[in-house]
Amino acid sequence: MTTQTQQKNSVSLLERMAWGVGGWADGYTFVIVNSLFLYLYVDYFKMDPILAGVSLAIPRIFDAVTDPIIGNWSDNFRSRWGRRKPLIFVGVIGCAILLPLYWLPPMLDTVKNPWYSNIPFLYVSILGCLYAAVYTLFVVPYTALGYELSDDYDERTKVLSWRMYFGLVGQTISPLAYTLSVKKSLFPNIHQGAVVMSIVAGLFILVLGMIPAIVCHENPKNSQHEKINIFKALKGILTNKPYLILIAGFFIVLTCCSATGSISGLLNLYYVCNGNEELNGKIVFYIGLVYSVISIVSLLFISKISTIFGKREGFIIGMIIAAIGRLTYFITLTPASPYLQLVSLGIDSLALQGCWLMLDSMNSDICDYEELRTGHRGEGIISSFRGFIQKASGALCAVLSGVFLVLCGYDAEAAKSAEGLPEQVLTNMRNAYIIIPVVGFIIGIILFSFYPLTKQRCNEIKQELERRNMNQK
Repeated sequence: MTTQTQQKNSVSLLERMAWGVGGWADGYTFVIVNSLFLYLYVDYFKMDPILAGVSLAIPRIFDAVTDPIIGNWSDNFRSRWGRRKPLIFVGVIGCAILLPLYWLPPMLDTVKNPWYSNIPFLYVSILGCLYAAVYTLFVVPYTALGYELSDDYDERTKVLSWRMYFGLVGQTISPLAYTLSVKKSLFPNIHQGAVVMSIVAGLFILVLGMIPAIVCHENPKNSQHEKINIFKALKGILTNKPYLILIAGFFIVLTCCSATGSISGLLNLYYVCNGNEELNGKIVFYIGLVYSVISIVSLLFISKISTIFGKREGFIIGMIIAAIGRLTYFITLTPASPYLQLVSLGIDSLALQGCWLMLDSMNSDICDYEELRTGHRGEGIISSFRGFIQKASGALCAVLSGVFLVLCGYDAEAAKSAEGLPEQVLTNMRNAYIIIPVVGFIIGIILFSFYPLTKQRCNEIKQELERRNMNQK
């Protein structure tokens, strides 16, 4: 019994790192798209901001719907290579091929047409759905593979943190996709730069995404559970109260943070940098660098809090710090000192990455709780429904990003003119960028104060499962 428990609880450094490398590939799949999309489609191709937002939302809605289907399929899938690994391989190959095609829309002369005759809009909406489908084939089984690597409360946090360590390495480099795309000495325009940089990113996705499937070992005992249809699996997690609290908090915080992402890029370009693309490119790079470095500290800091007090407490403390950091942007986001905003970013970053880690680790604990309740583990369905919520949030944010820009008064033609955007429009953009995420942080703090799976309760669940398994032998 002792040897079996050690094998389930302890994960080697090699396997932790190999699984974590997949986080680098995962990050690149949509970070590259999100970092370039509005610059290309709104600012360069001159597509209507709301229509551009809709073209981002459609694939994410499609992706969100397919997530639970792929998750349940991954739980029930059986092959000589395992449940998760074949799907991971297919997914990363598809992502690497499709990513550069985002920036090659045909018939750009129709970009001002209504949606039904707007070929770039139709093209990127359909391509986005294909891209989302292959991404789901990769990320859902990849995430589920990580959840089942250990049964221990604190070891799970250690395992899952490696995904974020490598993801942060990728994020440090990913701003170069924009920075180099607008570098005049390399490319004549951002269009050609985006295509080349996406080909490079696709190669990274291809290589790094395959490593977890090659090196990591699936837990054989989990494949012994009976197969369960998707409706029964969904009914199980939708009656799981701790999971519902986690998902609701995750959705609200993520939406409030991400909905202002488009405002951030254009606010820096036209307010802080006065339209200077190369200066903005440098700031984007330093933002990525500071975020990545401080986020590593965040993982260690919030993980330490969770080890002492629990994951719920770590998340709540992180939300408080993030809210304080976001409010300081009222002082630091200024054209008088373009790099001063990095101070606020540092405070923000000290909390957020650790909070996302807590949510991932809590998902892994919920797999145990679900097994105790129903007898079915379902790492795939639990991770995929979290992915469903994340992508539903992304779809909503894609639309809201365009809506917020319009409500703030943003106009692409005015931004490019000699006069630039009116001061009131820039003030509206700054206020939205700061206030909306703070509201999300406050709601997250309130919700997670009711989350019942404390460290003590999770350890009790683990012991109950071990007794149950022993009695069944």
